[in-house]
Amino acid sequence: MFFVEEEGTFSSLRGVGEVIAGHGLFGSFYSDRGSHYWTTPEADGKVDKEHLTQFGRALRQLGVTMIPAYSPEARGRSERAFGTHQGRLPQELALAGITDMASANRYLREVCW
Repeated sequence: MFFVEEEGTFSSLRGVGEVIAGHGLFGSFYSDRGSHYWTTPEADGKVDKEHLTQFGRALRQLGVTMIPAYSPEARGRSERAFGTHQGRLPQELALAGITDMASANRYLREVCW
């Protein structure tokens, strides 16, 4: 986990790279249908598995199967995890006197993981 100004292709590739470096290559990647993961021709429609994003092409080259989340339950699990992080981290960072992104990322690396 790390903080960035804006989530997108670069931060997603960085996150995947860090997971692979620390734990090895995984077989599948289950994600929401965000535009940096998938091309979706129609709003709320099915993803286009033929016209891949840069992220999708990178995972294909690694042999990783991408799985788009369609069910409310799948989205609910990820949203609960985000909610936990968003609820706890600001309090921890405040207690540690952290007020900038670089220090927050250092805290995540050194204390949380």
